[in-house]
Amino acid sequence: MNLSKGLTHIQGQVSPKSITDECGGEKCRVYRTGLPRKRIVINVEKEFDSRGDSSKRCDRMLFYGNAGKKVFITVPIELKSGKANESEVREKLENSLKFASTLAPDRKAIGKTEFVPVLIHGRGINWTNPRCKQLIVNFQGKPVKALIGRCGRKNNLANLLSEAGYL
Repeated sequence: MNLSKGLTHIQGQVSPKSITDECGGEKCRVYRTGLPRKRIVINVEKEFDSRGDSSKRCDRMLFYGNAGKKVFITVPIELKSGKANESEVREKLENSLKFASTLAPDRKAIGKTEFVPVLIHGRGINWTNPRCKQLIVNFQGKPVKALIGRCGRKNNLANLLSEAGYL
């Protein structure tokens, strides 16, 4: 797996103004501690604006590689400092997953790519079905479970990714 090649591929497809090092924003603190040093973070809102795309999208997108598992990881991140609306978050993550799949490096060049949608919220989620408290998004015709964390919790993103086996 050539991680540098994958990250260079991603970087070459987006506006340099969209690249950031911050995974948080929108009044929602996300810690970078514990994340791989070799990574790219895109401010998705800036990228969509630069492309003239007004569709709903997540706030950030993180790309990195897990050399041990020979996997390239793509993480669309939706940030909500307050209470998140499940259906709105689902739509944003689904649109962002579609966008991420257009950026992902060729499987022959980099190996397998895993897509891991993430919601980081501040004050809970307004669930469509309160009995089913899982955020499931559709991607490439399959249901994908989104990881859910809280704003401001120490190592929030790294802990989520690690517990799910992506770090």
